[in-house]
Amino acid sequence: MKKVVVILSILMAGFQVSAKEKVEIPAGKSVELSYAEFANYDVKLTNTSGKQVNVSVLDSRTRKQVSGFGLGPMGKTVLYVAEGNILKLKNTSSKAIDITLTFVDREPKTAAASNTEKVNFTLHNSSMKSIPLIIPGVMKPNLSPMSNSGVSLEIGQKIYYKKGGVRMLVLTVDESIQSGDKIDMAKRIRSLKKSE
Repeated sequence: MKKVVVILSILMAGFQVSAKEKVEIPAGKSVELSYAEFANYDVKLTNTSGKQVNVSVLDSRTRKQVSGFGLGPMGKTVLYVAEGNILKLKNTSSKAIDITLTFVDREPKTAAASNTEKVNFTLHNSSMKSIPLIIPGVMKPNLSPMSNSGVSLEIGQKIYYKKGGVRMLVLTVDESIQSGDKIDMAKRIRSLKKSE
């Protein structure tokens, strides 16, 4: 029965989906999804499984990862998936889990920097509290306590910390960030708060 649910989720990819859909991911397996709605909507993922899920976006032609991060055990995120790309959800736990997928209105993409070079690096949360971030036009990850989230972002991309209704610029991706770097977002946020 579990395998059927996954196959149906994949088969439904070409058809119109309801506003909210549960996607079952078998233990130790991945599910790849491609929807026509990616052209017009962002994807909201809600994880209430109590287990971390690895989320990545793949280029459908090259199968290379465009972006990726870990969605915490009780995490939520909104992310941009380009039309034709593949959303991959991986369950590394020993039990099948459900993730809720919802299509939401897309936030306007910020003007891209003239240099479209991308850098692969890690956002680290060294604190014991979740850190809600906004990466405009890409996703809204919620970094779980003591976690790492891999990202692939363009030079010039801004990352904001969201507290209540206030957004605080935490990082602008530039040439000083090297592929493979790990950036402690909790430490950066503490430094910014002290300097206010």
